[in-house]
Amino acid sequence: MNKRYLIKKTKIILRDNRTLLFFFFFWFLCGFLVYFCVLKLDFSQALRASFFFKRIENDFSSAYGMWSQAIVFGIIFSFLMQNIFAKYNPERGCRMMAKDLQDHIIVIGFSHFGERLVNYYKEKQIPYCLIEKDKDKIDELLCLGEPVIIDDAKEADALNDANISKAKAVIIASNNLETALIVTKRARDCNKDCLIITRCFQDEFAEILESLGANEVISSSKNAFEDTLKKVKI
Repeated sequence: MNKRYLIKKTKIILRDNRTLLFFFFFWFLCGFLVYFCVLKLDFSQALRASFFFKRIENDFSSAYGMWSQAIVFGIIFSFLMQNIFAKYNPERGCRMMAKDLQDHIIVIGFSHFGERLVNYYKEKQIPYCLIEKDKDKIDELLCLGEPVIIDDAKEADALNDANISKAKAVIIASNNLETALIVTKRARDCNKDCLIITRCFQDEFAEILESLGANEVISSSKNAFEDTLKKVKI
């Protein structure tokens, strides 16, 4: 599991538990205020007592300690359950990673062409997101915690979760003409400025794709990979 995935996963867990964390800090702040303002301990003693570095013998401290243990246990349990859930359902973590990307390249389809692009972006550590509906094709990428989305790129949610509005470029590497047509139009509607490169096997559809918003339409030639790298300035 790569470092980037661990950082992103930590951010996701913290974000999902922000209400619990807020309550956690609020609870200890209240404890500190009671020790400082009500029980008249000095600042240092109140701070230490609120975090149990100083033992105070009174009824409030007994009740405060008991409830604090329950709160801390609940928060730890929540974090553990989220971690277990992410481990056995990596699709959500990878999708959330993709949603946080900016100035990235979206690759549509894990075809031979798409696979070469993904491998290149991984090697060069260029921010990218892959959308592929066949989970079996990208199972290894899921296990590695890469920013991949298991979905049909023709669905609006897939592009939205790839943060299309903040993308630098969209490369449609799918071999499906319907996908190329629909995604080109939808991507341009969502992002007026990004570069859109669409691969198309039928030359007669090139003008249609350009009218839908594609900046470049590339053929099925063996030079498609090199041509694309030249057009997408990193």
